[in-house]
Amino acid sequence: MHLQARTANEARYYLMVTPCPKCGKGPWVFGSADQTFSPADQGQQASPAMTVKATCRACSGPQEFTFQVQHDVPLTGSDSETINPASAPSELIDLAGWLSLFYLLLERASTSPDHIVSRKAGYQAALCLGEALKFYADDEDLPPESAFFTPTSQAIYREHPDNFSRQRLRDMQGKLPSMGVMARRLNRDAWVAHKKWWQFWRH
Repeated sequence: MHLQARTANEARYYLMVTPCPKCGKGPWVFGSADQTFSPADQGQQASPAMTVKATCRACSGPQEFTFQVQHDVPLTGSDSETINPASAPSELIDLAGWLSLFYLLLERASTSPDHIVSRKAGYQAALCLGEALKFYADDEDLPPESAFFTPTSQAIYREHPDNFSRQRLRDMQGKLPSMGVMARRLNRDAWVAHKKWWQFWRH
């Protein structure tokens, strides 16, 4: 069975929050990824299929994941970080997963000594928070039960519903730089890196 991913980035995030079925831990470490152009499920338009060979960091157990990728993304710049260009929420990662990714990447942004890595992680964290907010109805502060895909995340929501208040998420979003500002910084970093490579090539 192919997992449906909006982009290869969404597939990558899925492996970051999906536990190993053998030990219940993780995360998954990428070994290799092969992309082929194959027909999608019956009745759907053909799209690239990406098969990822991964290894559990905790128990070293191997596993293959195959994703049907719906959208390509650019190779460089802020647009290369696009997760889901649609307004509809993810069907691959639930609300709890996106919030876990947000906190993980925010921690990376605040602790990395490399400013370029920090800026990229901060932008990725903001994108994950944006994906989390897609699960909320316009007039509701709490998400629907359908926003949680596993018994574990459903239990977390029932025990701590206040942690999933949309206003709480918006307050966190308000403390971040604007997406436009962060995108410009990433594009500047990509331009500087390209310029340095070109100068090296010219020598």
